[in-house]
Order: sequence, then C-alpha cells, then structure tokens
Amino acid sequence: MLKNSKVNNITFFLNSLSYWQAINLYITLLQSKEDISFAEAKKEAILNYSEPKKLHYLLEEALNSPNPKTCSTYQTQRE
Repeated sequence: MLKNSKVNNITFFLNSLSYWQAINLYITLLQSKEDISFAEAKKEAILNYSEPKKLHYLLEEALNSPNPKTCSTYQTQRE
C-alpha cells in the first residue's frame, strides 16, 4: 500500500506540472544523474516529454535510490 501511495503521489505531482515545469524538472534530474550539458538535457527532455513514464522513473529514482553521477566535473577539476 505504501508503494502505491508513493507512486500515486509522484503521478499526481507530475500531472500538476505545466509543460515547462516538467521540462525543467526533467533537465534537473538528468543533470543530477549524468554528466550532461544543459542543452543536451533540454533536448532530451523535450524529445521525451510525450513519454511521461520516463520522467516518472527519473523522479522516483531520485527520491528513493539516488545514484551519484558517474563522472563529476567538480571532482575531476579538484583532483
């Protein structure tokens, strides 16, 4: 029941977003997960907007089991 509640909350939240809010969230989630430029993330977000399950998955993953970026630019510059 708890898992269904979380899924429903995520779905409800995503359904409440405007187009640009969803795109910006997608961009933010992609950039937090991957070493990707803003332009690349925006292009991917716009291309995948018609597939809401992808955004749902990214948000659910970020909330429940976030994985660090595979290569952080900040860490690379400091080493």
